[in-house]
Amino acid sequence: MTSVQNIVKMIILTAVLALWSLALNAQLNYDYTKGKFLIKGTVVDLHTHAPVPLANIKIVNSGRGLTCDNEGNFTLYVSKSDTLAFSSTGYITKVFHVVNFDSTKYYTLQIELLHDFIKLKEVTIYPYKDLDEFKKAFVDAKDQNKVVIPGIAPPKYSNKIPKAKFTNPISYLYEKLKKKGAANPDFKP
Repeated sequence: MTSVQNIVKMIILTAVLALWSLALNAQLNYDYTKGKFLIKGTVVDLHTHAPVPLANIKIVNSGRGLTCDNEGNFTLYVSKSDTLAFSSTGYITKVFHVVNFDSTKYYTLQIELLHDFIKLKEVTIYPYKDLDEFKKAFVDAKDQNKVVIPGIAPPKYSNKIPKAKFTNPISYLYEKLKKKGAANPDFKP
């Protein structure tokens, strides 16, 4: 049994070594980067200079791309003929040709994106379908004296609209004492 176990171990070890050598060969394969060079940088907001997290970078020529990290940093292999498009939700897309990059700044690129503003027209909201229906309802209410004051119940048997009465505590006490006669100058005990 030990010889069978040894054979199984040798087969597993051989398979692992074969897969490991393929993985090393794939890592050392520079065909993908042949003729390309590395650029690094950060995508930031134009006004605040805060990093734009998860911004998209698309290589327009090949249709491939990547996403920045949460701090807006990116690392990318490009060739001189590539065109890069930097975009993010809420920002205007910015397109660069790699030829135009300064070779001394390949590792310190700072791409600034501008906020995309959408200006909406002014909107007025009515509890009616349109302005004409509002005007009609207003005129009808005025003709029937059905003006409603918030917080005051409408009169049941009169056309007079009650007025709100506001009193302060001192006036209230004065009125109470006046009825008892204590505030009356002619009061005699």
